[in-house]
Amino acid sequence: MQVMSQIRIIPAALAAAALVITTSSINAQARMCGKRASLIKVLSEKYKETPRALGLTSAKMAMEIYASKSGTWTVMMTMTNGTTCIMAAGKSWQELPKVLEGSQT
Repeated sequence: MQVMSQIRIIPAALAAAALVITTSSINAQARMCGKRASLIKVLSEKYKETPRALGLTSAKMAMEIYASKSGTWTVMMTMTNGTTCIMAAGKSWQELPKVLEGSQT
């Protein structure tokens, strides 16, 4: 039962993180920004990160999460003008089991 409550918290936590990222001042000078393809190439080649999740914010920006098997992770945001910025990065990424909506375990 405790596992289910933790799994249900994850979407809420991701939504809250997206809200914080979206509502914070997105200042390209304070973050690493550039062409999306160039940033993805660095994530792939240097950190071995692959896409894990993506979504659209209410402001029509694309938020993507990349992670590696070694546990590194990166959150990128692509603005409506096409600029992509790395919003956050870290270590100790963990995949959780997928739970279908409405299913009970």
